[in-house]
Amino acid sequence: MTTDDGWVPASPPNTWEWGTRALMLALGATCGLAVLFLVSDLAVWYHLRSGDEAVSPALIWIIDHVGSLSALGLFLIVAYLVGFLVWRHRTKEVLRGYVDEPDRVLSHWAVPVWNAAVGMSFLIGLYMDTSAADIDAMVRTVQIEALQNGLRLAGLTVLLIGVWEIRDRVRVGFRDSGKMRRIKRTEGRIPFS
Repeated sequence: MTTDDGWVPASPPNTWEWGTRALMLALGATCGLAVLFLVSDLAVWYHLRSGDEAVSPALIWIIDHVGSLSALGLFLIVAYLVGFLVWRHRTKEVLRGYVDEPDRVLSHWAVPVWNAAVGMSFLIGLYMDTSAADIDAMVRTVQIEALQNGLRLAGLTVLLIGVWEIRDRVRVGFRDSGKMRRIKRTEGRIPFS
């Protein structure tokens, strides 16, 4: 909606929008890696249970590169954690002057659910016995790792949904604030804000 004199309803700054996209990309990449780890855990579990000697080349590649994949996972975890904390702080700052209660806009059920899922995954890993003396112990270890990866994936997915919803709330908060901003008009071109 544009008025004839070049004013439009307020919207979040472009830097905030790009920061939100970067956070969602980091969360999506971490989800993708969690899916890879979950699928590989399930494949190893199946392989140990079936006794089949044939192992897929993809699983062999994952096993050969598990150190690099784990390092990538650690990098992505740090990236999305730092990104999420900075994003929440930045979102609060951006909302000041446009919304009466920025904390209310930022509160979403997904954040505590994500905290619980990641916390449970951490506690399971903390108390897991990784000594595998026989096939049954190896199967049990892989099952627990699959459970951890499933919990992480569920938590990350819920957080991604929460960030999406909070982003929409922020946009609505700006739009409904009643404040307007001027856009630059250029003759013969489509005006961009």
